[in-house]
Amino acid sequence: MEYGISTKCLYGDGVEITVDNSGAISFPIYQTATFAHKGVGEGTGYDYSRLQNPTREHLENIVASLEGGVDALAFSSGMAAITALMELFAPGDHIITDCDLYGGSIRLFDNISKKNGILIDSVDCSGSSYEKVEELISENTKAVFC
Repeated sequence: MEYGISTKCLYGDGVEITVDNSGAISFPIYQTATFAHKGVGEGTGYDYSRLQNPTREHLENIVASLEGGVDALAFSSGMAAITALMELFAPGDHIITDCDLYGGSIRLFDNISKKNGILIDSVDCSGSSYEKVEELISENTKAVFC
């Protein structure tokens, strides 16, 4: 088997920057929550950072390109990402989680996901205990979260 380094270096994401005309080499970090408009109905495509932000969109485009994907999603917190991920599951779906998780994740699974009918089993995923995970896999198992 051959081993080698496969490196991809990206300068930009190929998307024209419409909100910054400075000519900066590095993509600027927009720390604003709201964006100015020229007038009523004359928006820039950005209104409020919780909805969209050029910095986050740039990151998403870079990650999608690096991964060879069509799109990517970036979140401002891990809990936001995990909460969005849990929206992929429906009542009756089964998820196996590591028993050693961040407390917020455990509370999300125990207090919200189980209430919504998602079946969750926790197991020690450390070391060579993958056999324990395999024993819990069933026909409705959709994910292993560790």
